Amino acid sequence: MDKLRVGILGLRRGLSHLRNFLAVEDAEVIGVADQVEKWRNRAAEAIAPKTVKQVSEFEELLALKPDAVVIASNGRFQAQHAVQAMEAGCHVMSEVPGAYTQEEISHIILAAERYDRTYMLAENSCFLDFLRYWRKWLLDGRFGPVSIAEGEYLHYLPNSMVDGERNQFTPTQWREDNISGLSPLWRADQPPIQYLTHDLGPLLNVLDDRVVSVCCKDGPFWCAEAPLRSDGQIALFQTAKGSLIKIMVTLNTRRPGAHNYRLFGTLGSAEWYSHEGFCRRFDCDREHSQGWERINIGTAACEADKKAGHGGTDIKTAFYFTKSLIEGTHVPIDVFRMADFTLPGILAARSAELGGQPISVPDLRRGPFVGTNFWEHVQLPDHEPEGTDYTSDARVTH
Repeated sequence: MDKLRVGILGLRRGLSHLRNFLAVEDAEVIGVADQVEKWRNRAAEAIAPKTVKQVSEFEELLALKPDAVVIASNGRFQAQHAVQAMEAGCHVMSEVPGAYTQEEISHIILAAERYDRTYMLAENSCFLDFLRYWRKWLLDGRFGPVSIAEGEYLHYLPNSMVDGERNQFTPTQWREDNISGLSPLWRADQPPIQYLTHDLGPLLNVLDDRVVSVCCKDGPFWCAEAPLRSDGQIALFQTAKGSLIKIMVTLNTRRPGAHNYRLFGTLGSAEWYSHEGFCRRFDCDREHSQGWERINIGTAACEADKKAGHGGTDIKTAFYFTKSLIEGTHVPIDVFRMADFTLPGILAARSAELGGQPISVPDLRRGPFVGTNFWEHVQLPDHEPEGTDYTSDARVTH
């Protein structure tokens, strides 16, 4: 094919995908769908002056016969919509979490195989630029074997009620303003740990690994704005290669949002906190008296990409998905890697329900896991960024 003909389902979160696919040279957006008129009207501003068909229903979008569909709909229906798109002959790129149950993951895998369609999870955090360096440094032996890794997703989401126009409210607003016709948002009762792909996925790619078992514990249910879900959950994941990964997700604690990552190697370590925007490194060549080294690598590799959403990572999902389908190669986060990123969180929530009981995480592949192909797409850096001694009063230049 000369161009990938793309349809986009869901124009709230999907607005970013719309803008990015419009910017990808080898893609052509032929249609968008959303039941909410105000989201369609907002999308029209991004589309102009190009001509793109706007419809309200998914079936109308599929009737346009796109080559691929981007699923950015209600998280509870992402699996259903992905299967429906593949049944209609479309390749799929789906927003996270992609699925809510192990059965849904299995149905997505079966549909991809039955209809010979490509499925990619749009896990944008995997494209954070510092991860390329972490992978290179790990392969170079600068950390030694990585025994422990950590990830944190901190995002205060008190708007857990929604009306028919998809406006969001807190329970406090609902009570104080006596608003009628509200219902819980799709993730109002979502176990926080199930929204872990932004943290687990990048670490699994850096380690080239998968999870084999998990145990998880709940925090309390103290937040009045989201009483249907735990204030936070912490899970411990054992990997196939023997590393231990700790993931914490909280959606109920009031604080600035952040993604935080840490690697603990036997010879060195690395850290990255999103609110700082640079990497700390202490590798095998560094003396203890020197402390941390500051490496100025952050989110997107290209300054021009940073307007594309989430620090420039959003457009990379559109670019690599399109490139893979045009060239007939595997996508960087395929249907089985989606299972590697998603299923551990689903089973972690089950572990928490059982008071922290360990649960095995199956590999849903037909054969054994032999490694990720992610780094075949996202190339490792060929240069070494300059480092400086880190001091606690260091400031970030934005």
